[in-house]
Amino acid sequence: MQLLSCISLTVLLLLSPTAWSQSTRKQSPLQLGNLRLMDVTGVVHEPAKSKGTVAVVFVYVDTTCPIANFYQPSLRRLARTFEAKGVRFFQIHPDPDGKKEDLARHAREFEVISPVILDNRQDYARLHKARVTPEAHVYLPNGTCVYRGRIDDTYTTYGKRRPKPTTHDLKDALAAILGGRKVTTPVTKAIGCQILIEP
Repeated sequence: MQLLSCISLTVLLLLSPTAWSQSTRKQSPLQLGNLRLMDVTGVVHEPAKSKGTVAVVFVYVDTTCPIANFYQPSLRRLARTFEAKGVRFFQIHPDPDGKKEDLARHAREFEVISPVILDNRQDYARLHKARVTPEAHVYLPNGTCVYRGRIDDTYTTYGKRRPKPTTHDLKDALAAILGGRKVTTPVTKAIGCQILIEP
């Protein structure tokens, strides 16, 4: 999977305010400025409306995935570090059977501080071409995807992990963006639980 699929204008279709109610094939590409996300508490988020937004991070997670849950403390630390610098974090659950109350309970249990989005129809997962949980996708305000993949390299395969990570891929990508530098490794392989996209 190459960066081209990450940057593709097709991905920008998800940024439509009507992404939940219309066939994506009938929509026109839109900019990140039109993105409206409703979290499981009913709050609507428009990250690009803030003048201070420099990047938006979508992290695919699942309540039952042990690897996604393992990374929740890391995601919380990243959000606390980078939110103040203009990076907006969202956790997306691509679960057709998901319920908002269950996701809200999971967020409380794991002390999630980022808005939690239920992707019942898996529209976001399809458009981002997300494959596993956890998997991070980083976008600039102009809609360009500059990073997709793992949070770090703690996990070498499913069920096998290092005592400590040797790379901090998501953190390094965000640091590069804030420093005005190009992300040197824009695509990495995320290890996690497979996202089963329903037909």
